[in-house]
Parts: sequence; structure tokens; C-alpha cells
Amino acid sequence: MAVAAKSVYQNHPIYVLVPRAAVEALVNSLGPQTEAIRNPSDFGPEVFLQEFSDACRIDWHLRPLTIKGHLLHIRRLIDFLGKHPRYASLQELRRFLDVNKNQNAVKAIRVLYGRFIGSDLASGFKVHRTIPRPVVVPSRAQLRETYNALETTESRVMFLLLASSGKRIHEVAELTPEKIDLEKRMILPDQEIGRTKVQWVSFFNDEAKAALDEMFDEWWFSGRKIFTTHQDTFSKKFRKASRPTGFKITSQTLREWFSCEMGRLGVQDRYVDAFCGRVPKKIIARHYTDYSPERLREIYEKADLRVLDEGANP
Repeated sequence: MAVAAKSVYQNHPIYVLVPRAAVEALVNSLGPQTEAIRNPSDFGPEVFLQEFSDACRIDWHLRPLTIKGHLLHIRRLIDFLGKHPRYASLQELRRFLDVNKNQNAVKAIRVLYGRFIGSDLASGFKVHRTIPRPVVVPSRAQLRETYNALETTESRVMFLLLASSGKRIHEVAELTPEKIDLEKRMILPDQEIGRTKVQWVSFFNDEAKAALDEMFDEWWFSGRKIFTTHQDTFSKKFRKASRPTGFKITSQTLREWFSCEMGRLGVQDRYVDAFCGRVPKKIIARHYTDYSPERLREIYEKADLRVLDEGANP
């Protein structure tokens, strides 16, 4: 386990994580203003957050987006408390959650105390189950109008990939050329699969392939992501382009449209869930024949999904 070394530079403490075997040599070499900090409760906020981030990533294999969300709420907790979270009381945590009502804050605190600090202080906090809401999706005409209002090739490719694959926006934003099989129009799963969010093979339609071909003709992406625009920027572009349609379209809207449209085309829910990455790993392993790439491709091709095609039903 790493140990923190605390040094003072221009009257400000600086914390650095170093291997335990090297900490004494580092402390001796930097002089009397440097000391080893072996008690995690004495770490500065940044070192504590880095240790927590490392545990999320290495020990528990959480996805980057989940880790980012946890760190956001734990940083807010530290600012709220004005002290190390280890010394928080139950009443202080209650006051924090009363101000920060996002259920992801509850999840982050439960992970921090239950798994990282090893305390049952937050075990009584429950994550409220959300009430199912009716899903309302845009018409194909609204999708077309929004697509035509997008100003960049990247935005149009992202739009069509999301609408025709059912993938999450961060999954598409992280794509590299090696994760796309253009011939089969297949998106290959990420090898770094999280504990709760499952990626499995998905597909995109001819419209998305044509847009991808156009983008690939413009530049080459070997060894890096095919999208250079940040995913949050795409979301802003979608909202702006969809404003004249009267229906706010986001990446989540496109994912919901995909699910509804595939259901309308007669695809069974369990296969729609597979395309969207909602089937647990153990189910895929147990029923691999049903969820094999070949079987899913057959089902996808039969559905003949269209996003922009004016000849399709609106």
C-alpha cells in the first residue's frame, strides 16, 4: 500500500503518494520539512480522494463515469464537513444529504464509508427507487429535423450511432477504430466491463455506416478515439438543434427511441436489453447461444431499423 509523504513548500503542505519502501529515503532526502504520513485520516483532501479513486478503479473495477460521480459527491462532502470524513457524525451526514438530495450522493457515501473506510456509519441510508415514468419519444420527422440542423460531421455520426445502436453516449464517445467492425456494422464490447453496467455487442444501421464512412474518409484515427468532441458538447449540440422541433432531444432520448422503435419492429425485450447493455454478465454466459453476436446480428438485421428514412413509418 502507498504511503503519503507530506512536504512544505512556500508554507503550503504538499502530499505525494509513494511506495512504502521508498518513503523513508524520500523523507530523508528532502529534509526536516518533510514527513511520512502513515495514517490515512491525516492525508490532505487530494491524497484522500486519490486513494479513494484508486480503490474504485483497481479494487472494485468501477467504470470511469461512476468514479467521477463518486468523487464529485465526496469532494462536496469534504467541503461541507470542513474536516476529514472519517470524523463525521451520523447527524452531519444526514444534514449533508438533506442539502444534496441526489440519490447518487447516497450511493457515493455508502461506498465511501462501507467499502473504503470500513464503517457502518452510512449503512442506514437507503437509495430511493425511482417511480417508472411513461417514455415519450420524438417522431422520425423530429429526428430528421434535428439531424439536419447539426453542423458537424462528428455530431451527425454520433447522433446516428446512438439512435441506431442503443448505446450509452460515453460508450460511443470512447470508441476507437478497433472496436468497430464496419463490414458487419458491429460495435464490439469494451473489455473493461464494469460491475453494474454491462457492455455487449451492438450494431448500427446503414445510415450510421454511411456517415461513418464519410468521417473516415476525412481523417484517420489509428490508435485513438474516433470522436474528438467531448460527450457533453454533443449533448448541448443535440439540445440546440432539436429546439425548433419542440422536443428536447438528448443522448438518453435517442437511447429511449431505439428501445421503443425496436419493440415496435417486433424485437423481444430481452434482445433490446442486450443491444442496450442491460443484460447481466451471468445471464449472457448462461444463455450464450441466445446472445451470441451471430444471433443478435440476425435479429438486428431482420428488424431493419431506420432513423431518417422518409419511407419508414413516422
